[in-house]
Amino acid sequence: MAAAYAAGMRHVDHFWCAMSSVPSVRARLGTPMRGSMEQFVLAHPEMSTEVIADGQHLSPELLTFAWKMKGAQRLCLVTDANRALGMPPGKYRFGPLDTGTWFESDGKVGFVPGSGLASSVVGLDTMVRVMKRDTPAPLHEIVRMASLTPAERAGIKRSYGSLETGKRADVLVLDAKLRVKRVFVEGICAL
Repeated sequence: MAAAYAAGMRHVDHFWCAMSSVPSVRARLGTPMRGSMEQFVLAHPEMSTEVIADGQHLSPELLTFAWKMKGAQRLCLVTDANRALGMPPGKYRFGPLDTGTWFESDGKVGFVPGSGLASSVVGLDTMVRVMKRDTPAPLHEIVRMASLTPAERAGIKRSYGSLETGKRADVLVLDAKLRVKRVFVEGICAL
């Protein structure tokens, strides 16, 4: 992590998912205990990360902790979704349709039987609702974590992520229950 940071790395993908914890690092490398990616990200204010706030991957306590530690400008909401996104429960493939690895969806989350969680199967609107329900983060910060912050991290904030003159007018309108009401793509209503 230190070498990557020195080379300019400032973002890691979804926090806590498949990241080593201190006990697992100690089991692999022995003593003294060493920090992992989690501790490195938390110890460096410039680092940003993501959470899968689908109500399945991370507990409310971890979502709140991530928001409190990184803030809305350094924490992104991501789906980590796959082709089971919004589909009924069933078997689906990662990657190529003919040779990809099989996983199952129960309609809430993807999993590989006997191996645990595989990925999310719900959209970003669900992530916004879960963050609102499960954390004390204010709605304007939650919306930022789902829009402007990811655009900043991806280097596309000049065109995406907020409503400003000259930006692409991709807009999602939510109702009072944070459900998708309308969708605009380049300013044209698509739903």
